[in-house]
Formats: sequence, structure tokens, C-alpha cells
Amino acid sequence: MSNNKIRINYGNLVLFVIFLLLLISNIVLYGFLIKFYYVNNVFKISWPIVNNILTMGSAIIIFGFISTRLPQFRNLGDSAIYEIGYLVIIGLFSIIISYFNKSTNTEAFFTPFLNMFKVLSVLLILVLIATRTDFFKNIMHKKFTKKDLFFTFVIFSILGCIASKYTIPVNSSYANVRDLIILIAGLFGGPFVGIPSGLVAGGFRFIEGGVTGLPCSLATVIAGFIGSIIYYLNGKKFLRGRFAIILMFLYIGFEMMLIIVLTPPNISVPYINDIYPLMLFGDVLGMILFIMIFREVKSDNGISYEELRIKELENTLDQYDDRLEQLEEDMELLKKNNKN
Repeated sequence: MSNNKIRINYGNLVLFVIFLLLLISNIVLYGFLIKFYYVNNVFKISWPIVNNILTMGSAIIIFGFISTRLPQFRNLGDSAIYEIGYLVIIGLFSIIISYFNKSTNTEAFFTPFLNMFKVLSVLLILVLIATRTDFFKNIMHKKFTKKDLFFTFVIFSILGCIASKYTIPVNSSYANVRDLIILIAGLFGGPFVGIPSGLVAGGFRFIEGGVTGLPCSLATVIAGFIGSIIYYLNGKKFLRGRFAIILMFLYIGFEMMLIIVLTPPNISVPYINDIYPLMLFGDVLGMILFIMIFREVKSDNGISYEELRIKELENTLDQYDDRLEQLEEDMELLKKNNKN
């Protein structure tokens, strides 16, 4: 018993160290960027920019405050006010966003995020299709074989390579969600899925070349290892939702730090400026959506075959009981009619 406690505490300690190292890499990244921007006088804040930010922020706060009070109208017995209120808020918010986009010319800013969402949607649809296979279901319910692990590794490797090719161009840089796919592979299938998938996708990225080929491919390989280690330390289970999201957030910062370390600053900093917000958006949102898919699929298939068969037999037995009661009632009715 004491040995189990020591092992569990040791595993939690390693998990804490992994998260701590990723957090430190993010702090170093932000410190480096702030220093770089300050030295090169990149910070240029004008009153129109401040005014637009304050206007948009105030609008969000006001609409948020009003929307939290709207449900109280339902208690008054008039749901029409509640529904109309939300329609008015949505309409006003749309007008303000439209004005904000025109006044600040932010259409070019939002377009890459919309494109990233499109890429994310396609990849998650492929993941959703994969979760319907027996390989995924068996791993999900811890009843997998070597064949299941192999085919799941193949699926994640293909998805990782697709994510490398399916990119979003921002200026001369390219954003993708490859690390999201490989990190999920490790967190979901463990070392026999995450590590080889990371090696395949990372090798594919390295073959593609480019100035950032080495740090990006290295980050992909490390993602497979980290996801697999966390899977093992977490009792061979997928990491809890909020921790998986935090892990994804921190890991993107870690990858940016690798790019800075392994690439000259005159190349790495503009590259990070272009892709970091976009990759943060895509990977974190992707992890949130995958967790939702994972929970939905797991809940749909949480009953084993034996339990499902027992439930079917119980339902059949109930139907026979109902039929038997109906026959008894018919017999009693016939007896009464014969007596009359």
C-alpha cells in the first residue's frame, strides 16, 4: 500500500515538473519578446487605438452584464421580453463589431482566424470519423490489442502529416495544428501511439524544410513524448479537461521558445509575431472541441457488450410480463362474459 502511494506521489511530482518547465519556457518567451519589442521601439500606442480598444472592451462588459440579468425576466412570467432582449443585444453587438472592423481595418486580422477555424473543423471531422472505428473504441475502453494500437498510430500519423500540409499563410509564415494532433495522440493512446506518430509527423515536417524546419519538427516529436509520459503518469487515462487545455496552451509557448533558441532573432521574432496568436487560438480551441468529442463518444459507448445484452434481455422480459398481464386480464373478462 505504501509503495503504491509513493509511486502515485512520484507520478504527480513528475507531472508537476513537466507543467512547471513548460510554464517557465512561456515566461522566458514573454520576457524575451517584451525586451525585444522595447529595445527595438516596437511598442507604438496611439490614442485612436486605445479609444477603439476601450470602446470594444466596454461594449463587451456592458452586454455581458445585461445578458446575465436577462434571465430574471423569465421569473416575471413573460418570456417574450427575455427573447427580444437577447435579439436586441445580438443585433447591437453585431453593429458594434461591424463598426469596429471598419474603423480599425481589422478584416485582415480576423481572416486568418476564420481560416484556422476552417482547417480545425476539417481535421476534427476526420478525428470524429476515426473515433467511430473499433480501434479507437477499444483503446477508449482499455480493451485494445496490438492491432488497435498500430492502426490508431497510423491514423494519427496521417492526420499529423495532413496538418503539416494544411496550413494558414500569414505574411511569409505558416500556422498549423500539427502539435495538437500529436499531443492528443500521446494523451489518448500512450507511448505506442504518441511517440511513433510524433516521429512520423516530425520527420515529415523536417523533410519539408524551411528555416524553422528543425525547431518545428523537434517540437512535434517532443509533443508525442510529453503526451505519452502524461498518459502513463495519469493512470493510462486521458488528462482531465482543464489540465489538457492548460497543457496545450503552455506547449505552444514552448514551441515558440524552441523557434527562438534554434533560429536567428531577425527571423524567429517576425515568425512568432505572425503565427503565435493564430496557433494558440487553433490548438487550444481544438483541444477543447476534441475533449467534447471524446466525452460524447465515450458516453455513447460506455456500456460493454455484456451489459448491453443483459439490458436487452431485461427489456424483452418486461415485454413478456406486460403481455402476460394483458392475457390474464383478457381471460378474466372472458370468464365474466361466460357467467353472464
